[in-house]
Amino acid sequence: MGELEKMGTQYRIALKVARDPRFERLPCTHKGTYADDCLVQRVTAHKCYIVATCDRDLKRRIRKIPGVPIMYLGNRKYQVERLPELGGAHGAIL
Repeated sequence: MGELEKMGTQYRIALKVARDPRFERLPCTHKGTYADDCLVQRVTAHKCYIVATCDRDLKRRIRKIPGVPIMYLGNRKYQVERLPELGGAHGAIL
């Protein structure tokens, strides 16, 4: 949340979604760890999450983890990539 707040008004929609009470926010227990690294560690250990991000580098890292879908904003709509096929191919958009 702090990272989105620091990024300014360009990311106000992402911040609004992140604050939405319909989504559960999980606390980070890592000290001195970047948010991206924390997310990657969590979804690697527990493949029961959908990661919501528009960050290209984070998407690339998450796509390497089988069974973890990615949600993002595109064309003013929420989009979710399908679970990757075996072999790590990019998923289609649902």
